[in-house]
Amino acid sequence: MDEIEEKERTAKDWAKIILVRILKAAFWGFIMGGEIMLFLNITQIGSQFFPAQQSGLMEILMISVGFEVAIQLLQGTIFPFILSIARAFLFMVLLVHVTNGGVMEIQIQSSQELPLPSGMNIVITLDFKPILGAFLILSSLSIIKILLQLIEFLSEKEEPMVPPESS
Repeated sequence: MDEIEEKERTAKDWAKIILVRILKAAFWGFIMGGEIMLFLNITQIGSQFFPAQQSGLMEILMISVGFEVAIQLLQGTIFPFILSIARAFLFMVLLVHVTNGGVMEIQIQSSQELPLPSGMNIVITLDFKPILGAFLILSSLSIIKILLQLIEFLSEKEEPMVPPESS
């Protein structure tokens, strides 16, 4: 029945389907990081409080938005599952890289707001390896969940095989 309906679709039907997918992808891309990118780029306030260019946040946000747009555009195929797994692996690696393996150091230097004796710096070290480990475990569980959804998706696409009756 679906094959007949797909053959009878006109260019107008396809344009409507594609437009809906593009709007949905744009919406989810905006939700997944587009609003933060706009805030940091448009307002001077955002760049004063959080220097995104130094931390690599803009690159991570662009990757996140790109993955989400591609996932939404390819709904109904196997590719969203593959992209979701790739995104989870990528963000696991990025999280370990950006956090330096769970140990971050913040160095505060002397300035007009914080006068310190000359040559003196304050170094704050944050060790949050258990929290990083919990995030990595949750990401691994997310990958397992996506794999199970992929198996379910593929099993729904497969036609059931009925064994022949023996006489």
